[in-house]
Amino acid sequence: MNEGAPGDAHYEGREQTLVKHFILRKYLERFALIVGTKWKSITYVDGFSGPWNLKSENFEDSSFAIALEELRKARRVLERNGHELGIRCFFIEKNRQSHTLLKAYTDTIQHAHIETKNAPLEASIGDILSFIEKDRPKTFPFIFIDPKGWTGFSMTTIQPLLQSEPGEVLINFMTSHIKRFITSPLEQSHESFKQLFGSDGFREKLAGRAEQDREDAAVSFYMQCLKRAGKFRHVCCAIVLHPEFDKTHFHLIYATRNAKGVEVFKEVEKKAMQNMEEARATVQKRKQEKQSGQQSSFFQETPLRSSRHYDLLRERYLDKCQRQLKKWLSERSRVSYDDAWAFALMAPMVWESDLREWLDEWSEQGLLTVKNRPPRSRVLARNKGILLEWNGEKVS
Repeated sequence: MNEGAPGDAHYEGREQTLVKHFILRKYLERFALIVGTKWKSITYVDGFSGPWNLKSENFEDSSFAIALEELRKARRVLERNGHELGIRCFFIEKNRQSHTLLKAYTDTIQHAHIETKNAPLEASIGDILSFIEKDRPKTFPFIFIDPKGWTGFSMTTIQPLLQSEPGEVLINFMTSHIKRFITSPLEQSHESFKQLFGSDGFREKLAGRAEQDREDAAVSFYMQCLKRAGKFRHVCCAIVLHPEFDKTHFHLIYATRNAKGVEVFKEVEKKAMQNMEEARATVQKRKQEKQSGQQSSFFQETPLRSSRHYDLLRERYLDKCQRQLKKWLSERSRVSYDDAWAFALMAPMVWESDLREWLDEWSEQGLLTVKNRPPRSRVLARNKGILLEWNGEKVS
């Protein structure tokens, strides 16, 4: 199966899906190998399975086929190392025609326990929980929620699913659609967003904010609501930009109770950003060639690089995270490096290398003292008992 490279014909005109599938694929690739050494099975749940708008004949560009491929690849690796891994999948699709295609595909899959249901996600929570419970306590659930809009997965309704422990969740937060309608005065729209967040507090969070600040506030508030509803320790997100325009298409929001999951997700996010910018550059190349009627030699000779919009966004989140981290440290006086790492990496487009650079800089300035650093260690790292003491003034 093609792993989805920029320029892949299956994703032409839907490059945002390429990035989403890249993140899903690369995360599951690592996730399954890690989980498979501790649990006997993985239960993968897709609440909006589709298929939708596919271009391949054998479902290569569908999330459910990608998930099955990665889980089965991991099982083969684990088997060579003496671990047995059961694969269990529950695929839900409310559209009857799409469900028929989904069922026809899953009926061809061997050596995996797969159930499908032609129903909305919100009407299937009990069935999903029953499916998970049948393999307790030896299974680890992973829940993927990938809607077309912002309805159909009310926070209150899916809460029992979110609280399944152990378990992780990846949700597509359709930012571009949500941002257009979230400030609508219509009562119907207000009620739909109240169900999305599981709270009425979003209006207060967004009041008086400019466009990018409003987007950030909406995503941050959803992350807080998700963390609280699922009792997760960590929630972070990845931004997926529109292929043609300098605006956010959606956020992929990831929730886990284990720092290792954050580590893997952030590594995947970083690689996905390069993948995304290469895809966006390919779209621009295609657009220029269409307008000029000839192939662009500029893109043949010039390495693809991140766009100015991406660079500005990364600068924005680096600056914002750095200021918030400095304030957070000054309020607590002493924290572990592990907690500072978890705090900083909630932000999109912020990596551990950025955190280390800030801490080293503040240490050189005398604002921070690093304690319990292992002898001869070149970089700060988690799980080493490292402590950070703030020496500077309290930051407001």
